Amino acid sequence: MLPEYFEFSLPVKLVYGAGIIDNIKDAVARFGKRRALLVTDAILAEAGPVEKVKNGFKNTNISIVSVFDDVPPNSTLKTVQDCAAQGNENNCDMVIAVGGGSVIDTAKVANLLMVKGGNIEDHMGAYLLDTSEELFPSIIIPTTAGTGSEVTKVAVIADPENDVKLPFSEEQFLPKLAILDPEMTLSLPGKLTASTGMDALVHAIEAYVDKEWSPASDALALHAIKLISRNILVACANPQDIEARGAMLVGSFLAGVAFSHSMVGMVHGISHALGGVYHIPHGLANALILPEVMEHNLESRLDRFADIAFTLGISFPEVVTDSQSIIKTGKLDLLSKLARKTELSALQEVIDNGSTVVKDFALRQLDSLQFVDQWIRRKAAESGIEKIRTLNRQLAFLTGIPLNLRDAGIKDDLAKLDKVADTAMEDGSMLYNPVEPKREDVIKIVRKAYESKEKPLKVSENDLRAAKAGTVGDKKSMKGVFKDTAQLYDILVGFYELLKKDGELGPALAKTGLCVQFVYQNPSAVITVDATGDEVQIIQGDFNGKPEVTMTMDADFAHKFWHGKANLVSALTRRLVVAKGNVPKTLKLLPVLKPAYKLYPKYLKEKGFSDLIM
Repeated sequence: MLPEYFEFSLPVKLVYGAGIIDNIKDAVARFGKRRALLVTDAILAEAGPVEKVKNGFKNTNISIVSVFDDVPPNSTLKTVQDCAAQGNENNCDMVIAVGGGSVIDTAKVANLLMVKGGNIEDHMGAYLLDTSEELFPSIIIPTTAGTGSEVTKVAVIADPENDVKLPFSEEQFLPKLAILDPEMTLSLPGKLTASTGMDALVHAIEAYVDKEWSPASDALALHAIKLISRNILVACANPQDIEARGAMLVGSFLAGVAFSHSMVGMVHGISHALGGVYHIPHGLANALILPEVMEHNLESRLDRFADIAFTLGISFPEVVTDSQSIIKTGKLDLLSKLARKTELSALQEVIDNGSTVVKDFALRQLDSLQFVDQWIRRKAAESGIEKIRTLNRQLAFLTGIPLNLRDAGIKDDLAKLDKVADTAMEDGSMLYNPVEPKREDVIKIVRKAYESKEKPLKVSENDLRAAKAGTVGDKKSMKGVFKDTAQLYDILVGFYELLKKDGELGPALAKTGLCVQFVYQNPSAVITVDATGDEVQIIQGDFNGKPEVTMTMDADFAHKFWHGKANLVSALTRRLVVAKGNVPKTLKLLPVLKPAYKLYPKYLKEKGFSDLIM
């Protein structure tokens, strides 16, 4: 089934890669000469991420002429005004945001204020700018995996005097470039890794169940749920796990795209109110409110919550889709292990003792998936909610995040609960919730989250391995593999000679008739493989002929490639490899070279370079 109408667009150019911030010259070349205001917070300004970004931009035409590092965890109207003033004082015509949601939202609204001027309150609202109006180009580099703000057109700024958070939404808030580098998130503390990760998970879950769902947002949301749920524990337990960090960053991005098209719901409406009234950090509030709202919304989106549960890894007892009945699979006996005695005995009584009409009705209900399959999906959906509660408890064990609103900072026994309820009911997010929100429901949900008695749940190594099961395998990275040019020649020339003499690869290379020259950097070297004559020649250094193809690459990339761990086509797209000449003809060599990927590690071991094996 499709919705009557939906829209989808993704105008943001996004690049991803571990360490990619060190190689962004080509990605930012299109901006030309710019004077950039870098927006961040005090902690990041003193830590590695901001310095890393500054170094990355040194070899570009973009000059970072001013750094605004006074963004608090919940950005305020004054913060935005001060930031915009600093940008204008330094004649900046670009904004670079390095940080989490608060930093990114500050950069978005400060950019608006720098261009439009006036009072910040004048710009509060949705789509006040004409489509022809432009802001300064912006580049967003997230250091948390949670908000997805790098691909959304929304910003939320706190108004502390009135205990509310003000929404801003403009198409022009979308950056011209988003850079996802998991190395930028390595210094994120455990509590923030957990709370921002749960923030992203909420984005994905609400995007999937809310009123404005679409096929595009559905696909993105489910994959985001999969990436986040399988990697958040690992990212918290092993902060230097670059693969888990990368999966969280991509999951956050996908969730951001999803909810920017289908919007969020009651979880966010209540969390915004808790942030405005009690100053509870947004990600933490989301984590605590999520299971309560899922339970509240369950009946309205039962099948969708079952989908979420299966994506979270729930098997109850297996995925039951509309096209595969558990009855038709012949596994009805599983019910005896799953159903409560009262439910099973009631079913049995209807079939055994009922009239012929009743029996026929019961059996037809079973066969048409209206009974057992729906029962299974309900139990799965309920288990999905328990999975979220368990995840919160495990994150509490790993990072110490609180498990109720009392421990999260509410010390007045919910004296301001009425204000929280009123603020939540006025929040725009509530419009998209699948169940029409009621004030009494908000009060009930907040009380449950306040009075919760949940305790941290120990996480074992087996839990971490199970959580990560099914994700991408090991991607060990090595840098500075070859200590100098002499060692590079010693290893690679010797390896190419080995390929030339190999009974399978040698004839295949000769048959190509190609002359390919490899130009290596860091360290510098040139090796030419010439198969134009009667015999394949491996030439070190200068070459008198004219290569049909010249490939320039970092030496570390070549080392990774010969291990079979680098995608040449992707590298060409990212300009990690620059190729000149008949590239398509050369790419046809890739299937021929597959056996070399197994030979290279063996060759390194035989030469005494086992430490270089990936």
